[in-house]
Amino acid sequence: MVSVLFVDDNQANLLALEEAFCGCDASWETAFVPGGDVALHMMAERPVDAVVASTPLSGMSAASFLRLTKLKHPRTARIALSNPGDKGAMLSTLPVANRCLAKTCGTEALARAVKHTTSLQSKLFSEATQRIVAEVGALPSLPSTVAAVDAALAGEDCSLGHIADVMNSDVAMVARILQLVNSSFFGLRTEIRDLRQAVAYLGVEALRDFALAGSMFRAFTPSPQLPGDWLSSFNAHSLAVADAMTQLVRTSTAKCEANVAGMLHDIGELVVAERAPAKLIEIAREVSDGASRDDAELRHMGTTYPVIGGHLLSLWGMGHNIVEGITGQREQWPGPARDYQLGDVIMVADHLVGNATSIQRERVPAISGGGLPDGAAALPVCMAGTTADLAPAYLERVGLLANVTLYNQGFLRLR
Repeated sequence: MVSVLFVDDNQANLLALEEAFCGCDASWETAFVPGGDVALHMMAERPVDAVVASTPLSGMSAASFLRLTKLKHPRTARIALSNPGDKGAMLSTLPVANRCLAKTCGTEALARAVKHTTSLQSKLFSEATQRIVAEVGALPSLPSTVAAVDAALAGEDCSLGHIADVMNSDVAMVARILQLVNSSFFGLRTEIRDLRQAVAYLGVEALRDFALAGSMFRAFTPSPQLPGDWLSSFNAHSLAVADAMTQLVRTSTAKCEANVAGMLHDIGELVVAERAPAKLIEIAREVSDGASRDDAELRHMGTTYPVIGGHLLSLWGMGHNIVEGITGQREQWPGPARDYQLGDVIMVADHLVGNATSIQRERVPAISGGGLPDGAAALPVCMAGTTADLAPAYLERVGLLANVTLYNQGFLRLR
């Protein structure tokens, strides 16, 4: 049974939602409440699987309600509904909602969003994932500049210019964003030299994801038990996957998302490398001996690197599509033909880069006092790029077979 709480302080809207969703799905338990204060009180008594908050809300804003929900009930899926064209409402809820939809999206689309988001949240906040996160210690905090961007987005007077001013406080972030927007895969005819122009071109959502991705690696310092060049090899692989992903997709929007997802696709492994390096090494040992990555990770942690990464990115408010893609990057679609999704592109790019590099053959030096067997010196550490073979039938089902063929022949890299 999935419990869903609909929040709207307009009585007519609330009645319309109740008429549309009350009893529409026997697997749903629904409640309809007038305002964020009432909803928070109800959730304190009995947490729910999902909240659907309409904007605007009087008194407590929808952004404030969703922010408190995220803080007090992180497992609860958070969906924001705004009026079409109300960019201010969308921007304010962007950092704290899993999904932002227009009120006109329709009953079926909203129901799918609730089902999909609650399913993902259940995986990201499973007991096994919570246990390994507790075991490895507190996860890094949201980078300060990104937190400031979130706070600015939540303000009623939020504007693209104001967001640019906040981002300007981080010189490294600005340099990274401008470098990215002017890179070849955007194909701009003129160079963008001002962050405000970049904000206007890419949009706040894409820029926020870029800012988070650019700040992410600064939050980690891998354990000294690992080789001194472990992080540089890891980063090189991440950037190579990001580059391959941007070549496999077509539109500017998709390239933005692909770049961020490629940079962060193995962030769960980085968490374990910093906080639980012995587990990383033992998992690598078993994979080196022929075990699958999923089996080895589940055996030692009860969860997997992609799920740990998705958990962290979800807590930090990364875009839902990126969280979903990273979490599901090892799942080959078994169903009928469909358009490729971000998780498919991550899997394929990781496979292409892994086949073209020797990252998966990195070796661990002898570790004194680590309690590992004598053979530890020959174990691979960086799991990045050790992907299973991809069947042509799967590539064809998700519409990536032609793209992969062109990539392997070098045509995409010549663009």
